[in-house]
Amino acid sequence: MTEAVTTDENNNGQGSGSSGGHDGYRSCRQAGGIIHNPAKLPARQPYDDSGILVERRRDRLNNRIAVWGLRVGVFVVFVAAWDLLVRGGIMDPTLVSRPSDVGLAFVAQLVDPTFWDDVLATFGGAMAGLATGAVAGIILAVVFTRIPVLYTAMRPFLTLLNSLPRPALAPIFILWFGLGFTPKALVAFTMVFFLLLTSTMGALESIEHDISQLTKSLGMTKIQRFFKIEIPAALPSIIGGLRLGAVYSILGAVVAEMVGSYVGLGQRIVIATNNFQVAETFAILVAMGLLAMLLDIAISGLHKVVSDWTR
Repeated sequence: MTEAVTTDENNNGQGSGSSGGHDGYRSCRQAGGIIHNPAKLPARQPYDDSGILVERRRDRLNNRIAVWGLRVGVFVVFVAAWDLLVRGGIMDPTLVSRPSDVGLAFVAQLVDPTFWDDVLATFGGAMAGLATGAVAGIILAVVFTRIPVLYTAMRPFLTLLNSLPRPALAPIFILWFGLGFTPKALVAFTMVFFLLLTSTMGALESIEHDISQLTKSLGMTKIQRFFKIEIPAALPSIIGGLRLGAVYSILGAVVAEMVGSYVGLGQRIVIATNNFQVAETFAILVAMGLLAMLLDIAISGLHKVVSDWTR
């Protein structure tokens, strides 16, 4: 009887010990961060990236402020140094004028109706040369990459033509076509054509051979390969050539106008310098620079549109 009671007590002790052990194990597992009951699992919180977006916007805003601060700072330092050098007698105002005189001359140019006629004449010739030169250069670059033998045969002639000084071509074009729109457009064309030809050819030829083999294995046609692989790959180089060509097209048109023209910013510069109007000359140069900047901004916008289209 005593043994039975002892056995029951031992069994009860083992059971309570086992139950206590399980409870302790469960408590330890819960304390360790593991919960076996699915009903007690915490709900998964959705990923919130608003903080990252706000930080990116803040960084972008700070970058813009820094860029514009540097631009304004450089401009202010340049104008201040110019004015101090003139006032100190280090620079002759009859040769370099003063910043205030240039500003007044620029405002006077803006209110002059004939100034805008000259701007339109120069801008029209530059745009005609830029558009035709870019199209011809890109098309010929595509043809040369498709037919390498043709490029090898034409390369000496292209090098010879590209080595010709553009100001030397202006009198010839004026002799052929007269004092009008055509000479300035042709000079601008020669400035842009070789730029786009070389940049586009370099971009098309730099496409890796593995990509070309991959497009063939995928069964892509030549047209699909051109629009989906070659154009997106060559687009950065083409846009870079266009941005540089925009500046060169204005220079070409102005050079042709300075050699001989009825209207245009180039002819306006010649008249101002012949009359020793230094401030007016600098004002016209500022107008040319702003015109080139507007073209550059327009081409940058075109780059964004074409990039979205080719994606």
